[in-house]
Amino acid sequence: MVRSILRRVVIATISLILLNAMVQAERIHGDNCFRKLGNRQCQENALLTQALNLPNSIGPALFFTDLISGPNTGGQDNLGAFITIYGEGFGATRGTSTVSIGGIEVANYVIWGQNNGIARNLDMIVVQPGPNVITGNIIVTVNGSASNALPFTVRSGSIYFVIPSAPNADDSNPGTYAEPFETIYRPREVMLDGDIVYIKGGTFSTIDPSNPSWDTILILDADTAANGTIDRPIGYIGYPGDSPVLANPAARRGILLDTSGQPRNYYVFANLTFTQSWSPIPVTGIGHRVIGNYLYDGAYDDSGTIGVNGDTSMIKILGNFLYNNGTPDVKFHHGIYVGGFGINQDIEIGWNHVQDHNGGRGVQLFGHVDGDFMDNISIHDNLISGSELNNIVLGGSDGNTDVLGTVYVYNNIIIGAGDPGLRVDDPQGTVIIQNNVLYNNGTPGFDGNAQLYIQRAGTGLITMQDNILYAETGQIYFMFGPGIDPSVFNAANNDLVYNAGTCPVWEIDCVNEDPLFVNIATGDFHLQALSPAVNAGFTTGITVDYEGISRPQGVAYDIGAHEYSGNC
Repeated sequence: MVRSILRRVVIATISLILLNAMVQAERIHGDNCFRKLGNRQCQENALLTQALNLPNSIGPALFFTDLISGPNTGGQDNLGAFITIYGEGFGATRGTSTVSIGGIEVANYVIWGQNNGIARNLDMIVVQPGPNVITGNIIVTVNGSASNALPFTVRSGSIYFVIPSAPNADDSNPGTYAEPFETIYRPREVMLDGDIVYIKGGTFSTIDPSNPSWDTILILDADTAANGTIDRPIGYIGYPGDSPVLANPAARRGILLDTSGQPRNYYVFANLTFTQSWSPIPVTGIGHRVIGNYLYDGAYDDSGTIGVNGDTSMIKILGNFLYNNGTPDVKFHHGIYVGGFGINQDIEIGWNHVQDHNGGRGVQLFGHVDGDFMDNISIHDNLISGSELNNIVLGGSDGNTDVLGTVYVYNNIIIGAGDPGLRVDDPQGTVIIQNNVLYNNGTPGFDGNAQLYIQRAGTGLITMQDNILYAETGQIYFMFGPGIDPSVFNAANNDLVYNAGTCPVWEIDCVNEDPLFVNIATGDFHLQALSPAVNAGFTTGITVDYEGISRPQGVAYDIGAHEYSGNC
């Protein structure tokens, strides 16, 4: 409790320092933020992310889409599915910019914006392909500069709509845009693999009548819903610009995919808003995409706001904003939680923003039973800030059994945790930590006031390169658990440490200077032109930075999450 109170005092002090940047932050974040988050939340989010998400002036960069396949006909105006594209460098307005799929320009531009994505202020475009588009790559062209490519497969499938505010909404309707369904329960009765439902606005708080004992707003299990397939996933997606809200403080879950040990597979949950429920999206099964959702003010449960449990694989958790979830001083609720009870593999956690998580950790991998194993887990390009405990924990389990295979941690901004920003706790896991910024983690005066804590690790299993570890007063760079020493590093080189003493003797080519961030007080971790981190990195293989800018821009990689391009 004392540590929690002290942490809040520190955060309050920092907030006062940030107030002088408020006006600029509000201008950049825009009216869209205030509609979604409210005044106070918008201000906090804008201050943390404003300069982390400046437009990529080198050219557009595509990060991910909600759908990777879908119909090019049917739906609204018979122009096919809505495809949401996330990235940087799109520009505030479309002008003459274009989106093509398979070399053919899309038929309809629904949304085009800058800093309008829910997480990290990513740029976001929504289009409909139209009947002429064919299977191929999505390309965004801005001012004559073409982006990287993301694949999209044109396929068949039905498109349904739930519009509870429509005067003629009724579950006896065919579910078209002109004659929509009224409730979120009707679509599961008619949807097959490959189908998509768009939910337009509304607040859904009723406990699912199909099985009230599960205390869940929407159940999609073996008794009620179809399975998707790898080529034909099923989508539950918020309508562009009008996200529905699933909210009930009595609900243990928002959406549930398994009640009988037979989880549904290949679902897309995108552009949905969850609040007050305990665990909004507990993910089980194969091939799910959890994309661009807003999850805030969730209560306590011993899982995660987005939880991954049971035998799971091929899971994508991308571009979500998790704000103010959990219960203070209750450590068992986490933001994004990969929680064992089976084998969890091939999981990507990217481009998310986890802010002010109460009680537990922002992102945690943790095992519970014998046989739990987590492998090929990628945690990248996330902004994780202000968790009451750690921002990221890798490993640990009930009984201290080993659970990790290989975990990749790169291009993350990890700031302001009450405990060490990143903690590794597994003797068998191979952990690669590259091109991250760790700043102001750990509560001064308490154990664990480090940017990086190696609690347990095997000899030669940790790689640490091109990271910036910036400590504030009373904090340290590294901390090792009992019996653990630098022999755990396979490589530890080209990191920059600052403000808590000199480089450790075991670090090779370490830089011990002020990294010269553009403006640390406003959360701008771009590098200035004269930063000692510029061209001082090791070639890690992380070929693009936090904003999609290619590495290297100079003669060598830069240290940290941002590559200096001369345009920052």
